[in-house]
Amino acid sequence: MKILLVSPCQDVARRTLAALQIPEVALQVLAALTDERHDVRVVMEEFEDVDFSLEPDLVGLSLMTANAPRGYLIADHFRDKGAMVVIGGIHASVLPEEAGQHADAVVVGEGEPVWPQVVADAEAGKLEPLYASDGPADLAKIPHPRRDLGPVKRFMNVNPLMTTRGCPYNCEFCSVSRVYGRKIRTFPVDWVVEDVKLSGRKYHLILDDNVIARPDYALELFEALKPLNISWVGQSSMSFAERDDLMRAARESGCRGLLFGMETVSHESMKRMKKSYRDQADLAEAIERIQAAGIFFHASVVFGFDTDEPGIFDETVDFLMRSRVHSATFNILTPYPGTELYKELNGQGRLFTEDWQYYDHTTVVFRPARMTARELAEGQNRVRRSFYRPSSILKRLPRHWRHPLFFTALNLGMRFSANRSGLPLAPSDVPEPQTT
Repeated sequence: MKILLVSPCQDVARRTLAALQIPEVALQVLAALTDERHDVRVVMEEFEDVDFSLEPDLVGLSLMTANAPRGYLIADHFRDKGAMVVIGGIHASVLPEEAGQHADAVVVGEGEPVWPQVVADAEAGKLEPLYASDGPADLAKIPHPRRDLGPVKRFMNVNPLMTTRGCPYNCEFCSVSRVYGRKIRTFPVDWVVEDVKLSGRKYHLILDDNVIARPDYALELFEALKPLNISWVGQSSMSFAERDDLMRAARESGCRGLLFGMETVSHESMKRMKKSYRDQADLAEAIERIQAAGIFFHASVVFGFDTDEPGIFDETVDFLMRSRVHSATFNILTPYPGTELYKELNGQGRLFTEDWQYYDHTTVVFRPARMTARELAEGQNRVRRSFYRPSSILKRLPRHWRHPLFFTALNLGMRFSANRSGLPLAPSDVPEPQTT
């Protein structure tokens, strides 16, 4: 069969800035699980166009919520041409009935355990409407991704790596634990080392939600990465700052920077989310420890919690500038379907759109509790532009003198992205209550 695997972009008219595109690896793993008798093509639409003139026998789409509408258009196109279509990914896993309206089959949960059966059934012309594995994927049995398929150049030319799956936390705004489970599962260290070698790359991005979720495993992994002479970035929880041994081992293994989900500088929000740090002073100390260890601190901030008031925007910029963080991403709270947050806001009648293309963690799709939707959108927009204005970049630069070119390039890229963005407010026919 001719098989086309597609990861759609959110909007072909405004793809992510090339320097800031984040790599994927899921479809390349599915390609590796596909019998060599089949002709497989992988398309990641953020990097290249889908060729709609193709006539594949089977089309597989992996969907997040924001790119689901685009994915459905692609699915409908190829179904109209006679192709069998299978849809999976987080969005399909939480809304399988919706996805099923655009597909011959829907994969719920992790795709690796069921993909070979999906392909076999498609070849026999007997696709089942729903596929779901009996249990979590055995990470020791997952093949290395087909890196010969899909785009070669990615986010600063880094190579995506997988080391763990699962998340022990149950954040109200996240569906990761629902899809991958709350138990941390690990790829064998030898598998990860071999994957690094097979990639032939020096720079890597570890895709895990929390690279130190299993500290014992992380220490073993970091030790195994040391001889490879690579550089890597990833994501971590703030508990990283409490472990000098982890920080030292990570740095020696090639870690150059980590994204930290600090979410908020509001004491009230910290308390509600049961953060490991108690207040801004505690958080500032943790940031200093991490940066002193030679690891770039990229802060991931979220605006729109029910505890947030209009003053949160200036308070956040002031804190990040005092801490001289390397860089930051400013998100808007998004009630993704399948999360407790979605259930809560939907039950309260506070959602003003369910057009999934706006559910992208940077657009306001609900009515906040202590400000208007427009105030939230304008505040996020103002913070991005303020934090990445030239004077702010220059003020933070001396703290990151070891790698001035990387610091400057990343911050200027983020500045360009902020300046070209419009007001992050989804269209709505629902009027907001007047504030006094």
